[in-house]
Amino acid sequence: MSRLDYNKIKSLAAGKRIPIKELARLCGLSEQGFHYMLKKQSMRVDTFEKICEALNVNPVELFQREGEEIDLSSSPSSIIIKAKEADYNDALIQKLDIIIDLLRYRS
Repeated sequence: MSRLDYNKIKSLAAGKRIPIKELARLCGLSEQGFHYMLKKQSMRVDTFEKICEALNVNPVELFQREGEEIDLSSSPSSIIIKAKEADYNDALIQKLDIIIDLLRYRS
């Protein structure tokens, strides 16, 4: 089971020396709005794509992997995806593409 890890966004930004204020700006959000989004653990697909682009990361890197501690009290809006360990990355990327396409058509 894998879940979008909102803490990794902050960690990766810090590791790349990108202030949250700058990351928020790159995503078209205010700093306050960005923090609120992280707190509520809910974001739009286009914001997710902009974060990945700004941090120069593969979307898979923002998900917790099997064996990592998962906060069960997190928002139900977090994305949960099941995948076999052997083909974890391929299956996850395919499912992310499907989710992104579905959300784009829904908007």
